[in-house]
Amino acid sequence: MNARAPRAGRTWAQWGRIAVAVALIGFLCWKAGIGDLTAASISWGYALAALALTPLSILVRAYNHSLLLNRPHRVLSLWDAFVLTLAGIGINLFVPTGASDLVKAHWGWRMHGNPEAMVVSSVLDKLTSLTALAAIGALGAVAAGTPVLGWAALALFVLTLLPFVAPRMVPWRLLLRFLAPGADIDAEMVTAVGRPPLPLLLWVYVVSAGAWVVTYAVMWLCCLAVGAAVTPAQVLAFAPLSSLARLVPVSVAGIGVGEVTMAALLSRVGVAQDVAARAVLLSMTIMVLLPGAVGAVIVARGRTREA
Repeated sequence: MNARAPRAGRTWAQWGRIAVAVALIGFLCWKAGIGDLTAASISWGYALAALALTPLSILVRAYNHSLLLNRPHRVLSLWDAFVLTLAGIGINLFVPTGASDLVKAHWGWRMHGNPEAMVVSSVLDKLTSLTALAAIGALGAVAAGTPVLGWAALALFVLTLLPFVAPRMVPWRLLLRFLAPGADIDAEMVTAVGRPPLPLLLWVYVVSAGAWVVTYAVMWLCCLAVGAAVTPAQVLAFAPLSSLARLVPVSVAGIGVGEVTMAALLSRVGVAQDVAARAVLLSMTIMVLLPGAVGAVIVARGRTREA
């Protein structure tokens, strides 16, 4: 009975996160007037441009991961890193926020081997991405006048730098034992991947920031598609805050939390509530659900090959 209790608790927690996500998306659909969408005009040119730009944002993220993954020797091609990134997006739809990168690392190891590079680079890729997001989010919080989110972004910025300032604090052996059970671990390889040289690390931060900018360009196009009169600067200020809100583990994959946050911020600059809701629902479909569906198929096919 005692062994089953934690598992039952995790199951109920997962269903609770799903319920929160459904409730928040339902709220946005209600605000968007989902029953009368025929009256809503959508500029399909902007929507298709957002859809076309989404693979580029994923490709930049894949390139960023490959910079860390392919050190000190080449492990994956850029295409394989792109597929791995898509798989991570698919995994993110089914696991708690923050755990998807660890599950992706495990899946990547099962598909491609190289446990040291796969696990360590996945963790560092997540950390550098969060550092870049926190930096942009802190600036966005100042522009949006949201000091609480600004301080949260600043705290996240500092925390994500710590593993690079004090690399010995990261329990790589424990992570590898958990994510790549039974694998022969090369301690020198762990050190080589886990301590990237400063020039490479700085370039990774630049690419990470670029990936977020491309992602938020998709968000801006989605706003234009539904007639939300916002500037790129406003989206760049608000969108990082919605990404930070998505990290709060109250809904599955953070779905709904980031969208409600973004819709509220858009309303603050005069966007009608129904238009703001349509913008975030469109961006969620293009940036989260569609790539996630492709990624889920990739993961399912990988499991089939393993079987």
